[in-house]
Parts: sequence; structure tokens; C-alpha cells
Amino acid sequence: MSQPKALKTKDRILQISLQLFNERGERSVTTNHIAAELGISPGNLYYHFRNKHEIIKELMYQYQAETLELLSLPEDRPLTTNDKINYFQVLSGQLWSYRFIHRDVYHLVESNEDFKKIYPRFAGQVMQQGQKIYQAFVDAGLMKMTASEIEALIINLWIVLTNWTNFLYMSGHISDNNHLEEKWVWQALRQMVFLEGPYLMGESRATYEQLLESLGPSDLFASLSSLKDE
Repeated sequence: MSQPKALKTKDRILQISLQLFNERGERSVTTNHIAAELGISPGNLYYHFRNKHEIIKELMYQYQAETLELLSLPEDRPLTTNDKINYFQVLSGQLWSYRFIHRDVYHLVESNEDFKKIYPRFAGQVMQQGQKIYQAFVDAGLMKMTASEIEALIINLWIVLTNWTNFLYMSGHISDNNHLEEKWVWQALRQMVFLEGPYLMGESRATYEQLLESLGPSDLFASLSSLKDE
């Protein structure tokens, strides 16, 4: 049995950078931290990436390519209710895997010129793909929506998805914006499922109920309402 190939240094740098950015926050991590975690010299790191901005740019391209691939439409069949569940799980999984991007997005846009150019294009591509996906659900008889309703739903879903971490932090559900438990990301999935509920038809309605049941109850509103003044 052949052994799996070891990651190239460049790929290891990206892997560890993503891990550290997610765990500590992008602003708290330097290239020296990344090199130390990898056990390589800063000079070796700079051979592959001139600075931290280049690492972030590469991670953004990686995030973009992965997400668009996972949101692709099947070519040989109509969409089913299982596809609907899969798309939501993909988005939530990507949100967790690259959580530093959305958590630190305002800082990254202000401080990183490459990111400032890449992120809006990425957002546009994801929303355009979402438009195709929802139209395919309409064509498959799983949803009833006008073009305007599809557009509004996609924008609302994107707002929830990309601002979820900041909502949790600002509303007191998490005390440190750099430390996010995975359970909170799946609560974002729950909110997104609710947004499309009014447009579901037939089989997709039953799947919707099953999915909500599997996600369990949310204590977000109750915990927010119970917060008391210091």
C-alpha cells in the first residue's frame, strides 16, 4: 500500500495559515508565527509568499474555487430535495472552514488591496450561481418563486451567511470573536433554511420539516432576551 504524498511546502503554508487565522484571528498572526508553527525559517516562507497579504490572497482564491465547485449544478438530472440539503451543508461547511474571511472581512477589505478586488467578484459569482440553483429548483417543481423573489432570497441568504459571526459577537453569544464553536455555524444553516420556507412545494416541504427537526431548537433568541444589564 503506497503512502500518501507529503504536502509541498507551499501547500503546508496555506494549510497552517488557514488554521491559525481561524483559531487566532488574521490580525493576531504574523508570518513569523506561521513559520514557527511549520518549523521552517521565515526566509523559506518568503520564498513561496512575499508577505501575509499574498497568503490571504491565495486562500481567498482557494475558497472561491472550492465553493463554486461545490455549488455546481448536476449536468445529467434535475435537482432533488437532497441537493437542497447538500447546498446548505456546503455553504455552512465552507463558512466554518474559512471562517476568518467573513469574521475579519471589513479589516481585510480596508487593509488588503488584492482582497478588496477579489471578494466582491467572489460574492457576485456565488450569488449568480445561487440564482441558477433556485431557478433549477423552480423548474423541478420544488419551489415557487418569481425572479424578483429569487434575487431577494439570495441577497438575504448572503447577508446571513457572511455576517453571522459578527452577529454572534455583537449580540453577546460569543465573548471572543476569534473563537467560534462549530455549533454556532450550524445555527446559521437553520436561519437560512427558514428564509426559503415560504417558497417550498410538495416533497421539498416535507424535507424542510425534517431538516429543521434534525437541526434541533435554537436558543439564540431566548439567550439574547435573557441578557441583563451589568
